[in-house]
Formats: sequence, C-alpha cells, structure tokens
Amino acid sequence: MYRRILVPVDGTERAATALGAALGLARLAGGTIVGVHVAGETPLLATGDVGGPFYDAWRNEADRAGRDALAYVVRRATEAGIPCETVLAPPGPAWDGIIASARERACDVIVMASHGRHGLAAQLLGSETQRVLTHCDIPVLVVR
Repeated sequence: MYRRILVPVDGTERAATALGAALGLARLAGGTIVGVHVAGETPLLATGDVGGPFYDAWRNEADRAGRDALAYVVRRATEAGIPCETVLAPPGPAWDGIIASARERACDVIVMASHGRHGLAAQLLGSETQRVLTHCDIPVLVVR
C-alpha cells in the first residue's frame, strides 16, 4: 500500500482536488503526505540572468507563491489528522523537480492533477503530468 504520497501543488483548484484524493489515500493507508511546489522555469534561466534584479524579483514571488501553496497542504493535512512534509523545490522543469522530490523523499506514489488539455494545446504547451508519466518509475495517480 502507498505510505508516502507526493502531491505537487501550484495553488490551483486542480491541485487542491488532487490533494483531496491524496489525503483520502493517506487516510486509508495510514500514510504521509509530501507536498511539493516547483517554481518552474523562467526565460531568465535560459539567458543566464540568474542573480540579476529581474530574476531575483521573479524568484521572490515564486518562493512566496510556493510557500502559500505548501501552507495550504499543511493546513488540509493537519485538519485531516494526516502527517505531512513539504518541499519547496528549486526552479527548473516542474516534471523534473516533481520526480526528484519523490525519489529524494522515498515516495511510493505521486498523486497529481491534469489540466486536461487536448490536441494542439497539449502539443504546444506540453504537459507536466505527461512528462512525469513518461520519465518516472514511481506509480502516478492522475486526478481530473
């Protein structure tokens, strides 16, 4: 059974729905929730402007949004009486940070939301969920 459940959160309602599913799974299994927020990428990373004023402002805002999203995880887990840990992952590709966090925290399953994009939108925008499914050897439960 799944005892360590990683849930990526970004402050959206879809992520909150995935968190609800993960909390239910943790309740059944007597498990622990591991909430993770990955700031994602900024074009400034590609230009090498790391440490410049624009990057610093972006990073401060990304960290604030991440702390807020993770505080929500802690609040929901505490209300449900489920143990919880959080990870504020460094900026980078979200799918990579999700998989790395799951491995580092020895998680048994990843429960994540899908934005449900189809067709050209999915091809152009990509899908972090699809990338996690493609590159990860840990089971992934996709919540829609």
